[in-house]
Amino acid sequence: MIIFGTGSSTIHPTKLEGGNCPYCNTENNMWIQGYGKYIHVFWIPFFPIGKKVYSVCGHCKGAFEERELQSQQLIQSFKDYKNNQIKTPWYHFTGLTILVVFIALLTVLPYLVK
Repeated sequence: MIIFGTGSSTIHPTKLEGGNCPYCNTENNMWIQGYGKYIHVFWIPFFPIGKKVYSVCGHCKGAFEERELQSQQLIQSFKDYKNNQIKTPWYHFTGLTILVVFIALLTVLPYLVK
């Protein structure tokens, strides 16, 4: 039985205006999205371990990193998104929050029982 491991979730996908796909050359059909990785115990996320940002074509479904993009407009949108909009979701800390609350209750409970 597996009780711990890693997982990932999509963070805030956004449609980009302008630019074309480096693979299929389709115009105005690029999305940018982040992926956050986290450690989980019993499928409850405990804490984040990293995040990645990709540009995804809506036509061919190709995923591209910043260095693979050719359009200057896409590169600028990619940098803006990566720096301003990709935040770690609060639920990646759910297990850690539960653990802190549990420890706080164990610490305070003996004083409340007196």
